[in-house]
Amino acid sequence: MGRNPAAVKGGGGGGESRDRQEKQAPPAAADYMRNFENIIAPGKEASMTREFNPQVAYEFERYLNPQKLKQHVLKSEKLRSIVEHYAKESGQSVKQLEQQAKAIIEEIGLERNMAIIRWCGIAITAIGKRICDGFYVNSASMANVRKDMGKCPVLYLPSHRSYMDFILMSYICYYYDIEIPGIAAGMDFHSMFGMGTMLRKTGAFFMRRSFSNDELYWDIFREYMYALVASYHIGVEFFIEGTRSRNFKALVPKIGLLSMALLPYFTGEVPDVMVVPVSVAYERVLEEQLFVYELLGVPKPKESTKGFFKALKIIDERFGKMFLDFGEPISVREFFGHDSGHRMQRAGVAGHLQKLNRQEVELVKQLANEIIYQQQRRIVITTFNLLSLYYASQLYAQKSVNIDELSRGVLLLKRIFEQLGAHVSAAPKSIKADIIDAVEIHSNILHFVSARLQFTPMAAKQLANQFDGKRLKAHALCPQTMAVAVPMLALQLYINPCMFWLARPAYLLLAALKEKQNQKNHSHTSYESTLSALHAHVTNMDALFQHEFIIESNREAAEFETHLQLLLDEKVVEVEKDGKVNVHDNECSHVILAALAPFLCLYYQLVVTLRKIPADLEFSGKDLLIRVQQHVEQLLQLPDGSALHVHPYCLALDNLNIAIYALIQRGFILKCKDSGQMKVGAGPGKCLLELERQLLEYCQLMPFAQYSTAANQQAQFHIAKL
Repeated sequence: MGRNPAAVKGGGGGGESRDRQEKQAPPAAADYMRNFENIIAPGKEASMTREFNPQVAYEFERYLNPQKLKQHVLKSEKLRSIVEHYAKESGQSVKQLEQQAKAIIEEIGLERNMAIIRWCGIAITAIGKRICDGFYVNSASMANVRKDMGKCPVLYLPSHRSYMDFILMSYICYYYDIEIPGIAAGMDFHSMFGMGTMLRKTGAFFMRRSFSNDELYWDIFREYMYALVASYHIGVEFFIEGTRSRNFKALVPKIGLLSMALLPYFTGEVPDVMVVPVSVAYERVLEEQLFVYELLGVPKPKESTKGFFKALKIIDERFGKMFLDFGEPISVREFFGHDSGHRMQRAGVAGHLQKLNRQEVELVKQLANEIIYQQQRRIVITTFNLLSLYYASQLYAQKSVNIDELSRGVLLLKRIFEQLGAHVSAAPKSIKADIIDAVEIHSNILHFVSARLQFTPMAAKQLANQFDGKRLKAHALCPQTMAVAVPMLALQLYINPCMFWLARPAYLLLAALKEKQNQKNHSHTSYESTLSALHAHVTNMDALFQHEFIIESNREAAEFETHLQLLLDEKVVEVEKDGKVNVHDNECSHVILAALAPFLCLYYQLVVTLRKIPADLEFSGKDLLIRVQQHVEQLLQLPDGSALHVHPYCLALDNLNIAIYALIQRGFILKCKDSGQMKVGAGPGKCLLELERQLLEYCQLMPFAQYSTAANQQAQFHIAKL
């Protein structure tokens, strides 16, 4: 099929900026990876005693320090208007509210102490050298960001998979002589004895997790953020996903902080804002085991200084390489296509009156989606990501694999991912050594037995002693279920970053399988009608999984062509001139379908569970999670071969919550805003039975219907022995 560059533009804001980014042809994959340098390699470490003369994010004639920034906010006309407004609203005196405002700003405000920053840098270097094989930074993309700095405020927006993310960003900015940004941090860190002060003095400013009922706090925080962007020189860093993604997939972006940070642009106080998407990837995430347990319902431990020092036991483990890449800077002015005259009308309006209109909110949402998209595009795909993906596909076929088969499979996937545009760290010349090293780093999940890869078994008795089932957030899963689920979920964590690249090819492959079935009953077809039918199926699945895979970008038409070309090149799909579709069962098709299978299983089992609930019965979110986990646990405990379309991933609470939210958004579940109680939707076109049939049909199109037999066999065998 011919390429249509215009299809990439789509509608809405951001077309011009996006086109400018995509006209720059990406370098060859191998050349691109050569841009990464290990900044803690011997002889390359940053000197923490050198003079620090950084490039500032936004240049001024005179620069404020942290204390003067607070005074700037407190003495501003806008804050005065806020205080007077709330004095009238509440009946309190202006003086009382001024004292409250000062206390709030002291709670929020960042500080800067170079001695503590240098000490932290020394500690990070020492710990990094001990537990990691390197901090790899794309020096070329960093230089590209640096050359545009100084003209307007800068927002650094990293992906968020680990607490290491904001530590790495500050360390890297110091290494490359860029001013360390102010970093938004939650109040749970503020309350940590000693740690809160240390974080504040290295540039953290603190925000309450929720302040929707405290309007004064909201307005003062907004004014502090406004000043930090418009009147301060260091740049601002925050996580647009709002929290760490425990399943290693991108989360739906939260636009609250982004809207605040862009307010100085909308008021016309700054000429532009430069947004820098930052992609952070880990061979092994420090919180991996903690995340798996939390996904299964184990309560998250409270952040504390004691917990921090207890966590330092990780210095005896290996975590491989960490990769950090900077996306093409996004000019907000170009992305929005605004003229400054319209924006100037808003300047000088008090904070409590500053509201984005609907058009502006929609523009911010589009920008947020673009940031998430660019973050995912540059996340490095590691050898273990590809190994996990390939190994899972072989489990479906009930095949064990040796090092030679793994090497061929990983190299196949490397070629596929690079054709799609991904950056892959696996090196063909040393692929076997890379695989052995990756398995060694992840020996808690996989290991070689008699030269074949297997799950590392977990003792059910050990898990029973480790966790009190009554404390789990949803259903009290039995130790045997936990022992099966923990290694499977851990493996799935490293498959999930691949879904940005494979979700839509999987939709297209399922569409081709469905269309092939349909053509058996309808002889008349054409090339154009077949392509139209395939596109319609992909669009339908996009809508179903829009909250699961955050891949919306107005590039759907161009990506459809890219993905179809991939399936044609890999001889998975053929579309003849008369429109007839042929689908071939080969290794590529197995891997692509295996990647989507856990998500199809989860949505299917959720809908099956919902269908058992009486239409007039109200239930809470927790009630529904318990019902689904109970249902899935019963299926997983059935004899081999008797349970269909089930996967331990169906037990993961975060993903169940995402799926529940998706069904609420589409009207299949009705949720009361006030009570939070839910009911099964019964509106026109919201038939759960029809959705169940649709999901079942997709599951049945898979070449491997019985997941419990194929993928849990090893784990169940080891549990029986234990």
